Amino acid sequence: MIRLYVGRHESRGQAMEKIWRFRHEQFVERLGWEALCRNDGLEIDQFDHDRALRLALFFEDTVVGYTRLLPTTEPHLLSDVYPQIMKGQAWPRSPEIFEWTRCIVAEGQILINGVSASHVLMTGVMEFCLVAGITSVIVETHPKLVQLLVSTGWNVTELGPPSLLNGVLIVPIQAKPSMSGLRKHHQLYSIQGSTLLLEPEVRNPLKPEATLHHLHYCEFMAKRDLQADRG
Repeated sequence: MIRLYVGRHESRGQAMEKIWRFRHEQFVERLGWEALCRNDGLEIDQFDHDRALRLALFFEDTVVGYTRLLPTTEPHLLSDVYPQIMKGQAWPRSPEIFEWTRCIVAEGQILINGVSASHVLMTGVMEFCLVAGITSVIVETHPKLVQLLVSTGWNVTELGPPSLLNGVLIVPIQAKPSMSGLRKHHQLYSIQGSTLLLEPEVRNPLKPEATLHHLHYCEFMAKRDLQADRG
């Protein structure tokens, strides 16, 4: 299941250390992002602030997938690291629009209830956006991923033409989630029920006065599949 962590969560030191180490293993040791290398083996950057939202996919108490959502009303990668790819144009900013970054799954054939970990994580991002009220995400990514998002039900708008960034082709996009898109994820990947582990009374980071609840659709799917299993 995918767990939500808001801010740095120093009180959850053990879980957060697993997340920081997973990020270092994946982005520094595996992908070679040397600029992020640290002697302590933890990958933490300037955007890991109190309003950063982290979705960590755990399997048998081990982090096997991770992604991060950053509010566009505060400094984020597009605003502070590579705004040049927008060619001088503005990008969407709103309390309900987040930047989707640091999305990765561990190497190997990791299956969770028979479903690929990468499919669980990608479905979880869309589900969380719908649960929390995130209306869209901005992403700076390779055109191949843009096609993947379109094919899996995201409503995608290109914000600018592709650019070369450190020798890699990057295109800025805005992607909007929808219930029809979530249903498409469930159908494509044979996912049953919710991908999110929402603790009781967990607050909505966009609306602290409200709590997060699973979507009725996911609850319905889980009950339907349970009844089918019972025959």
